[in-house]
Amino acid sequence: MAATTSLARCIILFGDSDISRWPPHLYPSGSASGSSVSNYGKSGAVLSDLSPQIEEWKNNTMMEGERNYANTSNNRTPKHLYICCAGENDVGSGHSLDQILDTFRAMLDKLFSDDEQMPLVNDDNGSKILIFLGPKFEPWLAQDFSSRKQYTKLNNAFQRAIRKHRASNQIFYIDCLTLFCTTDTANVPGAVYGGKATPDSKYFNADGLHLNEMGYGVWKKIVEEKITELNYL
Repeated sequence: MAATTSLARCIILFGDSDISRWPPHLYPSGSASGSSVSNYGKSGAVLSDLSPQIEEWKNNTMMEGERNYANTSNNRTPKHLYICCAGENDVGSGHSLDQILDTFRAMLDKLFSDDEQMPLVNDDNGSKILIFLGPKFEPWLAQDFSSRKQYTKLNNAFQRAIRKHRASNQIFYIDCLTLFCTTDTANVPGAVYGGKATPDSKYFNADGLHLNEMGYGVWKKIVEEKITELNYL
C-alpha cells in the first residue's frame, strides 16, 4: 500500500486481488504533476469489504492532516479519483444477484455520503470521481458457462445500478466483460450470451485467473484515457 497522499490530488485503488496485484509501475496517473496513488485492494475481497477499505483510507489520510484541506495555500477543492474492481468473488461465493447489488449500492452510498470531517463529497466541483472496472471473462471460465452467464448479468446490473444512483454523474463504468478476449471472438454477435467470446491467455498469468503486466497495461491505458477525457487530474 502506498503511504504518501497528495493533499490536492490522489488516486485511490480499492477492491479485490485484481487491484491488490496491480503493479505499481503500471498504476494509472493523471496529467497533472503531484498526483499520488494508494492501493487498498485485498486478495479475496468481496463487495462488502470495500466500505472498510474506504474507511481505512479515510482514517490514514486524516492522520496525515487531510481534514485541514480548507487551510491549503491555494484553497482548492481536493480531487480524489477512486478506481475499483470487485464483484467476481461475490459470484464465486454464491451470492445472489440481488445480494450483490444491495451491497454494491451500499458501497456507492458510503463513498458518496456526506462526511462532516472530510469534505470530499458530491459537490458542484466534482471533487470525487469513481471509475469502476466491471467483471471480465478469464481463461479459467472458458467452459464454465454458468459463471459466464452470471458475470454477464452482473455486468449489466452494475451499469443499471450506476445509472440510477444519485451520484451517477461522478461514476464511470468500464465494461471489461470481453475486453481481454481474442479480437476475432469478442465482437461476434451473441458472443457474450452464446459463450463464444474467448479469453486471450496473453493478458493473464499462468493461473488463468489474474491479469499479467500486459493485462494491467490495458487497464492503465483505458483509465488514463478516461482521466484525460474528464480533464480530472
